[in-house]
Order: sequence, then C-alpha cells, then structure tokens
Amino acid sequence: CSEKSTKLGSTCWITLNITTAKFQNCLSVVCLVLAIFGTQSHGYDVYNIISPNNNGGNLQETVTVDNENHFAIINIHAGSCSSTTVFDYKHRYIASRVLSRRACYILDMKHKAIPALDQLKRYIYERKALKNMYSDKYIWVKYSPLQSLITHVDWFLFGSPIKQLCSHVPLYKGEVVEKTHDIHAEACTKTGFLGILGISICAGTDA
Repeated sequence: CSEKSTKLGSTCWITLNITTAKFQNCLSVVCLVLAIFGTQSHGYDVYNIISPNNNGGNLQETVTVDNENHFAIINIHAGSCSSTTVFDYKHRYIASRVLSRRACYILDMKHKAIPALDQLKRYIYERKALKNMYSDKYIWVKYSPLQSLITHVDWFLFGSPIKQLCSHVPLYKGEVVEKTHDIHAEACTKTGFLGILGISICAGTDA
C-alpha cells in the first residue's frame, strides 16, 4: 500500500495522481463483474469494481455517487491499507481517511485537474468498459504535520459527508502547489479512486 513519496524540509507532501490506466490483460471474469455491479437506487449510483492488483490478487473499490446532493464516496477495500475518500462537489472539498494512519486529509477542489462529477461518472463507465488511457500527470499538495492540523473545524463549511468521515480523527488541510524537484523519498499511502483519480498521501519526519 505504499510507494515513493516526497518531502521538503519539515513539509510533507500529498501527490494527486490523475490517471486512467489501461488494463490490457484483464480476465473476462473481471469484465463480467464490472458489468454486473453497477446499480441505481433513489438518486444513488453504486459501483463495485474489482480489478487485478500487482500481487496477483484482486483489489475491490466501492463507488457511491449521490446525484441529488452532488458528492461521491470511494471505498478502497485493502485490509490495513483501506481508505475512504469523499468528493463533495457542493462544498468543493475532497477528504480522505486512511485506516492505517487514523487521520483525515482535506484539500480544496478548485484545482482545474479535478474532474466535475459528470466527468468522474464518465471515467467510471470507461473503466468498466476497459477503455481507459494512461496519464502520468501529477498535482502536488503539501501539508505540514504541525501547522496544517485543523484544531477548530467548521463542519458547516466542509459539509455533512466529510463530517461523518472525519469528525473523530485529526484533520489536516493540504494546499496545491507546483512540483518541486528538491524533494526526498518517503513512504506514501494510496487513496482516492485508483486508476482514475488516485491520491498518494506522503508523510515524513522532519529533516
């Protein structure tokens, strides 16, 4: 559940990876699963996506889209590497809760690389059809373990979906910045929607 991360001084980095990975060797049974597990009920679209991982097994992601309240919830089911991410298009925030770290990370949705809700749904359909394209574009979001901790949270500002996700764990605010080359490698945790809108949360110790 980890990859190379980056850190500059005492600042930790979150890497937001906008990718659409092409699955060339997917088994036909996986394609069948992708077709079956898309349902719609009471304004919700629910997708249960199973795809092969690097260890030879399967990775399960559950995506729930609330069309009336304009938010999406992505659950990655991967044991201690599990995570939940909320894309709240009404309040314009993204929040990820990582099980292994017992913390939430929130960032503003203003960046142009973050797709609109209808685009996100289209990417889900493309992934189901296995017609995805690969992109290595990254957006860098930094947070400081001490300075970015939100001690007085305005849940009205962030909305009820993020409140339900993050109200009982520490909440850190991230900031989108330009990529810096003077960085060091650390461990990262993958969250978000893997293969479509992946978020790699990278933390490290002070230099």
